[in-house]
Amino acid sequence: MPSTSRLPRVLVAEDDPAIRRLLAMTLRRRRMEVHLAKDGEEALDALERERWDVVVTDLMMPKVNGWQVVGWLAEHPEHRPASVIVVSATDREALRDLDPTVVNAIFFKPFDVLQLGAYVKHATQQDGGDRRHARLVRSV
Repeated sequence: MPSTSRLPRVLVAEDDPAIRRLLAMTLRRRRMEVHLAKDGEEALDALERERWDVVVTDLMMPKVNGWQVVGWLAEHPEHRPASVIVVSATDREALRDLDPTVVNAIFFKPFDVLQLGAYVKHATQQDGGDRRHARLVRSV
């Protein structure tokens, strides 16, 4: 009997092409379906059209930034995935304004892509009840 399980769906919003490719490769190796958005505008389009298990977003992007993506998710809980992960080089003080009911984790650039991949994989295996509000992750 064929398996009816689907791959976890991850939306990655990142304007840096090298980081975008690296994240896609890492997450696909962990058996996830990955959609790439080169800015917040593309991310919002994807969020309006489809359901996602996890969103990984940069904050500093052209057109629509990651702060606006997080704000939109706060205003549209029906589109909110089980987990939202922010990757950023932004100063820690500025991150205090991120909505902790939306953002589950923050990875600071430069980050360990394998650690991020493991976190995303873990997030896709949760039942939605595990909300780690504003968890800060610092890579060495």
